[in-house]
Amino acid sequence: MKKKLLLILMATILCFSAVPAAPVEAAAKLQAENVESTQSVLLSPYAERTVSPADGRNDGDGFEMRGLWISFLDWQKYLKGYDEAGFRMQFHNMCINAASQGINSLFVHVRSHNDAVYPSAIYPWSEEMLGGDPGYDPLAIMLEEAHSFGLQFHAWINPYGYRNGQLSGDPAIVTGENIVGGVEELLTNYPEIDGIHFDDYFIPADKEVHNTLIAAVYTCAHNHGKVFGISPAGGVDANTKLGADVATWLSVPGYIDYICPQIYWTDHYGKTGTTPMFSQRAIRWTELNKLDLPIYMGLATFYCGYGNSTDPGWKMANTNLLQQVSVTRAMGWDGFIQFRYEYFVDPVTAAERMNLDKILH
Repeated sequence: MKKKLLLILMATILCFSAVPAAPVEAAAKLQAENVESTQSVLLSPYAERTVSPADGRNDGDGFEMRGLWISFLDWQKYLKGYDEAGFRMQFHNMCINAASQGINSLFVHVRSHNDAVYPSAIYPWSEEMLGGDPGYDPLAIMLEEAHSFGLQFHAWINPYGYRNGQLSGDPAIVTGENIVGGVEELLTNYPEIDGIHFDDYFIPADKEVHNTLIAAVYTCAHNHGKVFGISPAGGVDANTKLGADVATWLSVPGYIDYICPQIYWTDHYGKTGTTPMFSQRAIRWTELNKLDLPIYMGLATFYCGYGNSTDPGWKMANTNLLQQVSVTRAMGWDGFIQFRYEYFVDPVTAAERMNLDKILH
């Protein structure tokens, strides 16, 4: 199996490794008129596509996950501080940008720092994303707008509110009961939500602590007929050290419906640019997936055009995203999620995104 995967990957990598980075004239055309908002609407240089929700599996029904993360950082840049009408306009424009460039699913932070962007009996209003109670229900607006564009809406939760080595907000509310209760509250009050999504910020703990929580959230989500998935760090060993038991989640039923490892490396990693880090890690995730669950790839759109000091591949070519999607398609993966909205509409990343777009329509 591993030898076969390596042969497929080598053939795919060779198709792209010789393509040099070059300016793309059409990148400038991405900036379109301002639509009565502080946010420009970026229209795809290609024909607009219609998108529709589906079950998230590339199993012959024509659906491939093409997701986009909207982080608390994107909230701060594009959504924070608006009245209800202004907020709706801002998020409406974000949906236009996403749908017109081939995105079919949004993964939106709704709880990032032990807080909430909706009225909750468990968590306080988010200061980070909203500046406190805005006087309206942002989540209800987002669900309405996203679905009006045919975009899936997955509620993205940082379960522990764990950042920079510490818990955010009030540590007293960080309990398994509250985390699961918060998911129950979300899915009861907002049945339009398409799924629950956890990120990679796991507190260092015994794996049984995390596994108990993950299994409870999975059961809760399924009780409401929703999917539940996790986007762990791209290195399997890094997850294991934190007690994030990805091997069990991918081999024993009852934990997750999909996984989206953040494989934020190219195939030209290291000082000499010769380590195929992306492909090596993709192979390992494929081998772990004993249940044959849907696997999505976390794409590092934020490195496109900007580079990474330890990974020269991001500067060697502007076809990294294209190559990575091609590689994982050949391995039978089911799509991708790009990190994150700010970079998805950034002219600096346009060359990479437009090259990727060529195989998405």
